[in-house]
Amino acid sequence: MYNTEVLSEKYFKIFMGAYNDFRVNCKESYKFELDPLTYDEFLENYNKGIIKCIVLLEDSIPTAFLAYSEAQEGAIELYVIHCLGHENLGEKRKLLLKAFLRETENSRETKLVSYPMLGLQEEFKYDIKDFGFDFVNLAVLDFPITDKKETRTLEKIRFTDLPIGYKIVPYRELFRDELKDCIFKSFKNTSDINFDPRFKTNEGVLDITNKITDGIYGRFLSSASRILCFENEVVGFCLANLTGLHIANIPLVGIVPEHRGLGLSEVMLKQTVEEIIKSNKQGLIEVDTLNVSTDYDNAPAVKMYQQMGFRVSYTYPQAFLPVKTGY
Repeated sequence: MYNTEVLSEKYFKIFMGAYNDFRVNCKESYKFELDPLTYDEFLENYNKGIIKCIVLLEDSIPTAFLAYSEAQEGAIELYVIHCLGHENLGEKRKLLLKAFLRETENSRETKLVSYPMLGLQEEFKYDIKDFGFDFVNLAVLDFPITDKKETRTLEKIRFTDLPIGYKIVPYRELFRDELKDCIFKSFKNTSDINFDPRFKTNEGVLDITNKITDGIYGRFLSSASRILCFENEVVGFCLANLTGLHIANIPLVGIVPEHRGLGLSEVMLKQTVEEIIKSNKQGLIEVDTLNVSTDYDNAPAVKMYQQMGFRVSYTYPQAFLPVKTGY
């Protein structure tokens, strides 16, 4: 009844319907914060090899697709599996995933697969487990920065003075190299390495650092981002950016292991949130929501955010297929 093919030019015109159906439903059904590429932009990136796509055909008409990329070092990023309608979703998703695994067989000898199962895709979790995928449970937490009650509650939180030798300052460009080393030390043993191998190497962390501070992931809020120093050495960070219309995000918070346990992450986080609130009131940015994502099984991290006024908005399985699964 169904068959799969790599997207080719002969389907470009008719595939537009399935792709635009995804664009219409991306925020409600898949919790995308940013609008995905327009169809012309998608085809441009597809023709350049940046994005790859497999389509599922019914009577030679594409009614479902899987989009992914092999551009990232060490990882194959599976972006989305989308189907028109609701008929035989499980069967269609499995066929697309099988085709994807065939197409990426050689690449998976050196690269893991990362698949954030946002929105409706969570329904597919137990099916893809049969293909060797494992999961990290991620939570997205929101802070309603326009809620006066919540902001007043945040203002009332008080911390003791920083221990001798420590200081917290806004991010400046001169911190970039040290920040990279600090992120590497902070994240190299976390669950994040299961789905983002860049955290495993200095070169990978440099890519993450540059994409945050250069605005690739959204406008970088340097004035709201905080750097923790101990005797003038960078030992912690809380970074902030704008990821979408009226949405601010804290992509990374961390402290190197030897300086943990002093409650300094909370101090940085509070300063970052307060600076975003201040900038919003002054009209420097226009934000309704501030969010952050974290490992839902990391109880101390979840507790820290909740104590600051963040609330869990939703959770989702971040699926990953390790290198050399033998599938």
